[in-house]
Formats: sequence, C-alpha cells, structure tokens
Amino acid sequence: MSAPSLLFLLQRFAIGRSCNIYKELPVLIIPIQNKPDWRRPPLMCFVLILANLLVFMFYQGSDDARWQQAEEYYFDSDLPDLEEQRFLIYVNEEHPEWRLQMDVEGEEFVYRELLWNTEFHQWLLPRLEQEEQPQWLQQRQHFAGLRDKISSMALGLTPAEPSAAGLFGHMFLHGSWDHLIGNMVFLLLFGLSVELALGGLWFITLYLLGGLAAASLHMLVESGSYVPMVGASGAVSAIMGMFVAIYGVRRLRFFYTVGFMFGEFSAPALMVLPLWLGKEVFGYLYGDAGIAYWAHTGGLLAGFVLALLLIYWRPPLKAMPQEEEELPSPQKGALARIDRFQEEGKLLEAAEAAASAVRQYPDHLPLIQRFIELTAINPDSEAYHRANLALFAQAANPTVDARIISSGYYSYLQTTQKPRALTAKTCLLMARRAAEAKNWPWLDELLNKLIAQRVQHPLIPKLGMTLVNYYRRLGEEGRAREMKALTQGIEISGQP
Repeated sequence: MSAPSLLFLLQRFAIGRSCNIYKELPVLIIPIQNKPDWRRPPLMCFVLILANLLVFMFYQGSDDARWQQAEEYYFDSDLPDLEEQRFLIYVNEEHPEWRLQMDVEGEEFVYRELLWNTEFHQWLLPRLEQEEQPQWLQQRQHFAGLRDKISSMALGLTPAEPSAAGLFGHMFLHGSWDHLIGNMVFLLLFGLSVELALGGLWFITLYLLGGLAAASLHMLVESGSYVPMVGASGAVSAIMGMFVAIYGVRRLRFFYTVGFMFGEFSAPALMVLPLWLGKEVFGYLYGDAGIAYWAHTGGLLAGFVLALLLIYWRPPLKAMPQEEEELPSPQKGALARIDRFQEEGKLLEAAEAAASAVRQYPDHLPLIQRFIELTAINPDSEAYHRANLALFAQAANPTVDARIISSGYYSYLQTTQKPRALTAKTCLLMARRAAEAKNWPWLDELLNKLIAQRVQHPLIPKLGMTLVNYYRRLGEEGRAREMKALTQGIEISGQP
C-alpha cells in the first residue's frame, strides 16, 4: 500500500478549521472613511502583524520537515499493517456514515484518517492498553508525538482537548499565505484607528481577550471536535466589534461587495454590526464547513461589549481619525449640523436641517441623499416626497450618475404607496436621462407611466422611437409595434 501524498495531506488536514475572515467573504463591508494619524503611529498593531508574519515564516515554515519525519516513521514502522483493520472497526462503531466516502476514496481516505485523526488515536489507546499491546502502543505514541510537533497540532485550538497554548497560540497561526494576508489586511484596516482611540496597552489587551472569547464560543459550539482551529480572525473580529462600539451612531462611508456587485453606502457605524453578525450566521448554515464562523461571531460580540465597557469606565478616548471630505465649506457645515442632531437622537431636527440645506443647495447630492434617508421612516410624508423630487430633478444634471437616480426611483416606488413626486415634468426629465444612459427598462417604465397619465409632449414620440429601434435591434418586433402605437401621434408643444 502506498502512502498518500504529503502535499495533499498537509493542504487538507494540517490546517484544520481555519479562522479566516478574508477567505469566506462573498459579502464584504469595510469602512473607507477613517484615516490614521501618522503623528501617533499605532505601534502595537504593527507589532501584532510582524509577530504573525514571523511565526508563519520561521515557525510554521518548518512544518514540512516535521511532517516528513512523522510520515517516514509511520510507514517504516509496523503501524500501517497493524491499524488498517482496526480502523475499519472504528468506522463501524463510531462513524458508519463514513463508509460511502471510504468506498469512494479508498486507501487515500484510510491513511489520511490513520495519520491525522486524533479521535481515532484517543479511541485506540485504551484498547491497546487493555489488550496489552506494548509494542503497538509505544509505536503509536511515538508517532503521535512526532505528528503533534506540527504547528496546528501543537498550538492550534482543539475543542475536545483545549490547552493554554492552544487558546493563545492559535491566534498567531495561519494555514497559508492567503489566510495570513487576508487576516492581516483586516487587522490593519480596523486596528489602526482602534489603537489610536484606545491606546496601545488597551488595544493589545482587548485584542487578546476578544480572541479568547472567540475561541470560547467556538469550543462551545464545536465541543467534542478534534479538528484544530488556527487563525487570527477571531481576535481581528473583536477589533471590528470595538470599531463599531467606538464610532457608535456616527455616520461613515462603507465599501461593500455582494458576489460580483460592489459599491459604497453611508450609514451609522452601529448599523453594520448586525450585518456582520448575520453574514457569519448565514456562513455557518450555508458556507464552507472549514471556516470557524462562530469564532468570528464571538469575536465581534466580545469586542463590541468590551469596548463599550471601556468607554463607560474610561470616557476620555482619543478622537477617532476621520477623513475630511472635499466639500465646499457651507455644504460641509450643513452635513455636520445634521450629524450632530442625529448623534443627539434629534431625528426630527435633523430632517428639518436637511430640508433647509437642500433648499439652499438643491444640486448637492450628499445632502439630498441624507434628506431621503432621514424622511424614509415615514414614506408617505410630504417631506419624503420633496426629498425624492429633489433627487429626480438631478436627471437634468449631467454630472450626477444616472444609476443613482434610477436606483432612487425604484426605491421610491417600493417604499411609498402614493408616489406624488413622479409628476409629469419629473418623469419626462428622467425619461430623457434614461434614453441618454441607454437604460431601456427604465425608459420603458417611464414612458408607460407618462402615457397612463395621458401626458402629451413632443418629447414622448421621440423617446418612444428610440425605444422602438432598440426593440427592433433585439428582434422583439411585437414590443416595438406596441411601443410605437402607444407613443406616436403625441405632438403637443412644450419643454420638460
């Protein structure tokens, strides 16, 4: 019987269950507004990154040699011949569900489990002692001692056999360069600002406490598992939770990806915590089984709670660094005034301030968007309709992306039962912009809305023919004839 390949075994099992934020993210939400103050460099964050890098390069870099020594001993000993039949008994007694997989993979599955399955090791030892098999027992223990020198076995966190070394050591181990780089990027993104706010000593203390809390929740959920967990992202998730606690209701800009879609949005920092937590729960139910989602969840919650407690007992935190937006000072002042009202919980005053600012600066998109957000709580209010009307008026502004207007249009239709902001003039403006942007579904909907309102304007036939030509290019002659019949013959003078 040949030994399974070293590379396969290392890639599949030496890593164990990875605690990796970067790897598991079809959904990503990160802040893009905070800028570190390099006059007070966050030394502890860089120390952590350097420590993880050194451990990976100089300690884990020797794992190949450690494994080769253990593997050579195993196959030079009597263990392969002694243990194959005993492993079949173990499968029948403990894991009959493995039979199908064993039939498919054959020797590869059997030797993989014989070499790496510590549960089998724990199952076998008392039986060998009971059967008085001293030579077999000595060889098995010697092999296990060699195998357990591998980093993930020595310092990884094994829920069934937790140790102090594993509780702390797993935070500094990683399964690959991708794993390491992903976690360190997140540590850098969030850690710089959090350390500047808390100070280096509190930062490293809460980092380690958050990592321990993450490990504790993982052990609780995965109790009995012999699969070691490695990775810093439980502790990094704690830094993310601290970031949310420190910023609180302050509005930030975030970058997001969902699958292949991406973009930006503005929201209170507190809002992203349930989004992050929901992503982890979804990942646990439907994602990669090799990722420690509950460690991420435990880290997020622990970091958030620990930072809140620290803020309560030690209020004078350093101000979180923020990126200055390149806005003319009057608009910047108006946004700051709205922010102050929101932070104080005065949402009505914030909405009134936004309405006043939009009247004063009707072409300033961030103010318009803030006005919409503040009035969306009551989508049938007059203020909400005025806010969306201000957005739709930007259809005449070529500097505003048509996708922003179309997105606002569909959102408006979904949230209000009486879309009073969709006047004939507004729909004509947006229809012309839809044609310029070649957003044909949007143009089709707007033209049908104008026709249903019995609006007559010379622009409607022209836009209708644009859409007719588009449908003909697609070979949809029926839709082309239908649109032509609806829009032609409307020739009343006027301008939108």
